[in-house]
Amino acid sequence: MFERIAEKLKLSKKVHIEKIRIEQGDILGEGQSDSILFFMYENLKWGEGLNGRIRAMAGADSVDQWVHNNVITPNNGEVYILPPFNSPYKAMFMAILAEWDGGNGYEERDLMNCYRGAIQKAQELGIKNIIIPAMGRDKRDFPHIRFARVAVKAILEVLDERMDFVTISCIDHTMMRVYQEQVAKAAQKGKI
Repeated sequence: MFERIAEKLKLSKKVHIEKIRIEQGDILGEGQSDSILFFMYENLKWGEGLNGRIRAMAGADSVDQWVHNNVITPNNGEVYILPPFNSPYKAMFMAILAEWDGGNGYEERDLMNCYRGAIQKAQELGIKNIIIPAMGRDKRDFPHIRFARVAVKAILEVLDERMDFVTISCIDHTMMRVYQEQVAKAAQKGKI
């Protein structure tokens, strides 16, 4: 009986592996997803790049006011559900991460909690798909291969039939290849 349950779980995870899409391009492209996950440092400074673009797209004043009123003491690994504001999304998920210290502290655990929390919350809200930025190219002390492995593992741990797909958006071909390889390894092993 235990073997049948284990085999059923293994087959279930294979189906969910197929729900992970790896794409290259602009993460904020039109109509790509119902929701988005982005990462923010504990100091809640938006900065430039993706976070700055999300802030501008959603409406800077509205987003700033919401964060000021709802994110009192952010902790690493926490995920907040933001309203869509003026964005094309049904929901936005903001995950809190500390500055990286080479992955020697709790960074990997916190990153996994961010992915798990966002996917779980999205599924609970009835969100059918989410787009996530691929991480790692600008983190010299935490290799992008490790980021990809952590992302795929954490997503597969919580992804279930409620969600149609998860898109990981890569900025270049190198990132896309690394994330595709991690999905292929997970599929080959038949485990998370």
